[in-house]
Amino acid sequence: MRKLIFMFVATVCLAANSASAEEAQDSLKVEGSCGMCKKRIEKTAAAVEGVTAAVWDQKTKSLHFDYDADKTTPEAVSKAVAKSGHDTCKDKADDTTYEALPGCCQYRK
Repeated sequence: MRKLIFMFVATVCLAANSASAEEAQDSLKVEGSCGMCKKRIEKTAAAVEGVTAAVWDQKTKSLHFDYDADKTTPEAVSKAVAKSGHDTCKDKADDTTYEALPGCCQYRK
């Protein structure tokens, strides 16, 4: 009986720890123009520690992402994406990085 109670308490504690991660969702306006941009933006956002999913919509220019709020912030995602050459609603990409993008990815006109 003691083993059964111990196993129950351990299971409840593990479940509580798993649920303590604060899952959140957010979105950012991110400039881009093609499928290569989509791949780069999503890969960059997903590489930020704590981001669990990232999808960029080429038509709406919106990056939707899920993340663990204990590990990262929307600001960190924005800075990473801008560092890859894509302007966001919060951060502008460095001109040198932007100019190094392939021609089809250069959205500033």
